[in-house]
Amino acid sequence: MPFSYKVISTFFVVISTSFTVFAQTEYSISGTVKSQVGLDPIAGAQIFLNGSTIGTLSDGDGHFTLSGIPEGAHDLIVQSLGFESVTSLIRTDHLEDGYSFIMKEKVYNLDEITVKPNSQDWKYNFEQFRKMFIGVGPFSKNTKIKNKEVVNFDFDLDNRTLNAFAYETIEVENKDLGYRIFFFLESFEIDYKSGRFFFYGQTFFEEMSSRRKKTRNKWKENREKAYLGSFAHFTKSLIDQKIVENGFVVKAEKRDDDARYLYTDTVPQSQFFHQVDSSYYEYNFVNFLNVTYENEYEDITYLYSIAKPFDSNPRLLSDYQNSSITLISDSVLVDRSGFILDPTSILFDGYWAFEKLSDMLPLTYEIPADLAE
Repeated sequence: MPFSYKVISTFFVVISTSFTVFAQTEYSISGTVKSQVGLDPIAGAQIFLNGSTIGTLSDGDGHFTLSGIPEGAHDLIVQSLGFESVTSLIRTDHLEDGYSFIMKEKVYNLDEITVKPNSQDWKYNFEQFRKMFIGVGPFSKNTKIKNKEVVNFDFDLDNRTLNAFAYETIEVENKDLGYRIFFFLESFEIDYKSGRFFFYGQTFFEEMSSRRKKTRNKWKENREKAYLGSFAHFTKSLIDQKIVENGFVVKAEKRDDDARYLYTDTVPQSQFFHQVDSSYYEYNFVNFLNVTYENEYEDITYLYSIAKPFDSNPRLLSDYQNSSITLISDSVLVDRSGFILDPTSILFDGYWAFEKLSDMLPLTYEIPADLAE
């Protein structure tokens, strides 16, 4: 049965973060995809870079060539229906001559494939899932899950948790940003006790096309809006040492039970972000970083999402976009293009937690030159 609790304060685990990638050297790799049983070639397997538009399919002999790989580190994903997915971290400074991926057949539980989209419980749970997965931001209304019947749910009444899983790729169409998104869901949970939620998976983006110039210009405008002020924009600004010029203000934050303490002085980036070597940078700090983006105000839908039930005096005026981040591990590595080696090691609160799949851009998104200056 559904459990009517409102998730008021949420943390969002980063799944696949998009960053600006400027013109640079491109690489390619080749290899084979085979079944563990009999080492038979797997035709039509999807091989792609997580969070990007870069992908290909294996041929009848299981061979593939993946081109257009930007410099840096990437999660390479291999997917095929009926097999467990394979993830491999590749670095363009340590590429192999040939890759061989062996895939295990996937065993499905009956509960995973028994979906009841017409039941009232399923409809209620799907609506909770959609809000947390797609979001409720400015691009959410025109972002649709095309095959919602592949999603199923398990509600634990004792622990008050809702878990979602999908036995096939979740196909999403975002008509405001002009992308089809193929999401391979690995984990999704809403914890109504703590008011937290997370989801995890891999994404592949496909550019939509339109003959209408007005539509293409709208996509360009919306993509820029989605990027500016995002965590992707923040990280790239740190790498370029332009956080002040790009409108970001960073302060230290501490929390004690229900209280939050914000320091008045700004924190120089040398105290929480530095270059490790020629390829990698590192986030390293304790407690929380409080980040305000002063070049853009909060969307009105954000104010609606944070309003508490029965609040007689809700905040109605938009302020600058404000977010908090904390680290699960001691530090987090990113490469020169902004790729996060372990994206699940960062938790978000505030505006960046509000931004979800409907706001997501691919790794290969490039901000126009006039905005990058």
